[in-house]
Amino acid sequence: MNPPNYYSEWTKLFHQLKELGQEDEKIISVLEKGKLEWTSGVADKIVKCTYEVIEFKLKYTTRLFQQELDHSRGEEAAIISAIINARYRFDLLYRLCRLSIFPEDVKESLIQVVSKYVGDSQEALLESAKHDRTGQLAYTIRHNSLIQQQTQAPAAAAREPVEPKESASDPFKSRRRVLF
Repeated sequence: MNPPNYYSEWTKLFHQLKELGQEDEKIISVLEKGKLEWTSGVADKIVKCTYEVIEFKLKYTTRLFQQELDHSRGEEAAIISAIINARYRFDLLYRLCRLSIFPEDVKESLIQVVSKYVGDSQEALLESAKHDRTGQLAYTIRHNSLIQQQTQAPAAAAREPVEPKESASDPFKSRRRVLF
């Protein structure tokens, strides 16, 4: 596939995203390389097509996620797998929202739509997990969230200088021993 440069090429790829059984990863990679002259008439139509794709993909992702949860039969590994699969599908939508052809305000608006949907889905999962008496389901959902974790915080922490420990003064001073 060639990167799209014209409105008709963009809409063709957007329609392919709405068809089931397509390779979404490949299509979005091609869209990320595309270019488009951002004029008022074309801009409105492209944004409308993008919202349609996002709405379709959100519903489709939710349906697949629900099917995977239904087939999990309460097994933790299957539930985690369903969450990871849904998170991957949501990540593809975030990539679609961040296409280089969109101005920043459009990107923010598209990302806001997806983020709100993902956040609401996470809250609904946690709410439904409250009915589990063991608390294991809520624990699993909290620790395997649909919401993507920010990767910038660990990277920033890695850049901070680490202070060396004072090991030469007294090796047993900072250590507490408990004898029974």
